[in-house]
Amino acid sequence: MPYDAARDPWHRRALSPAALGRAGALVVPNDAADLPRYGRLRVFVPATLASADIRILPVDAADDAPLTLPLPPGQVSVLEFLVRRVLASGTSAGLTIHRVD
Repeated sequence: MPYDAARDPWHRRALSPAALGRAGALVVPNDAADLPRYGRLRVFVPATLASADIRILPVDAADDAPLTLPLPPGQVSVLEFLVRRVLASGTSAGLTIHRVD
């Protein structure tokens, strides 16, 4: 079934970083390549991990200025940054990362 604007109460509303996500995609961390589309990230950390970190480049950060953020095990986190790259180095293995846009 195709998209139906009549069923979408948020159709033609201004999008913002705090708006509901309208699309998304699985993210595979990569040290060299930016995301095909910048967005917020939703990250699930399995409870089996004792600790977890994600290393990102926010949209306005230089390539040599990544942020490393700790994440709580067993929970979903939505990062409060618009992200252009998720780096493989420094990001814990086993995370499920989705771009929300």
